Amino acid sequence: MAHKDFSVSVTPNAVDVRLTPSAIRPHGKLVALLSSLGMIVLFNCFSLFMPGKHNRPSMWTDITTGSSVFPLFLLAVGNVFMAWVVFRGERGSSPSDETFHCDRNEIVISRTSWFDFQNCRWRTYAYPLSECSDIRFAKIFVAGRSAIDGIRFLAKGRRQWALPGLDAPEAKQILIGLKNLGADVPEDPYVENRIKQAAELSGGDTSWMDRSWMDDSKSPTDKS
Repeated sequence: MAHKDFSVSVTPNAVDVRLTPSAIRPHGKLVALLSSLGMIVLFNCFSLFMPGKHNRPSMWTDITTGSSVFPLFLLAVGNVFMAWVVFRGERGSSPSDETFHCDRNEIVISRTSWFDFQNCRWRTYAYPLSECSDIRFAKIFVAGRSAIDGIRFLAKGRRQWALPGLDAPEAKQILIGLKNLGADVPEDPYVENRIKQAAELSGGDTSWMDRSWMDDSKSPTDKS
């Protein structure tokens, strides 16, 4: 996801992030939904009309002749699984508008419903900072071989997530800000590894990186 989808502000008293994919792709979610429906239709056409091995009749032949109801069961299960995988992938790659705010008291996440294509109806979730733990940059959506990173944490006995599509450099900035506010941010090499991977792909120098970035006693210019 493009960096310009995110606006990050880190101050001594708060961390604020705004995710606005609708500003760049106003119809992104609708296009993603139509694309998903098209994939499901293709899946059904392939499953129904493709003949089996050794010239066995297609599933459509079995259904229309009434020779077996098992193909209907397989098709139903396949559709449920396909819809689940596709929806998770599209929800991560074409997210809703979202805001993330954290101060010394709470984390507040607001986002629009994924099926609200106008991004008008906002839902807000608030979590006391003292009840939030294990805040980290991690995979939040996994569908097949695709994975979407974001901020993940534990609150109210459940795993919560925010900011799908966040890149590692912005995540590092956010996590440092959260830790300075007193949040439970464990040291985790994942964010550094992702930054290093991106630098290597672009041919950049990664020799300056180490795993001590969460050490508050070091300033960015001191880390080597």
